[in-house]
Amino acid sequence: PYEALDALAGAFRLDPRNPQARYQRATIWMSVDRPAEALAELERVRDAAPREASVHFAMGRVLKRLGRPEKAMRCFLTALDLDPKDNNLIKAAMDRL
Repeated sequence: PYEALDALAGAFRLDPRNPQARYQRATIWMSVDRPAEALAELERVRDAAPREASVHFAMGRVLKRLGRPEKAMRCFLTALDLDPKDNNLIKAAMDRL
């Protein structure tokens, strides 16, 4: 995973605000159990793409891991509102809070 972070560094040199690279970096941070770093990246992605349901869903998962179920639920509800067709996945995550 740390090699992937090094690879993403090149993308950030080209475009420091690249939301896709930030989303990927958040995924990597979660895979190495660093949810605070993942949340920081996802918040920046959300600011760049506020209507992207997958970002809100990922934030909900991170917040759940950080022990913040109320905020996680808000993120899951936002994701559900933005993309109702993914409701089974989102509702399953909500049920596990």
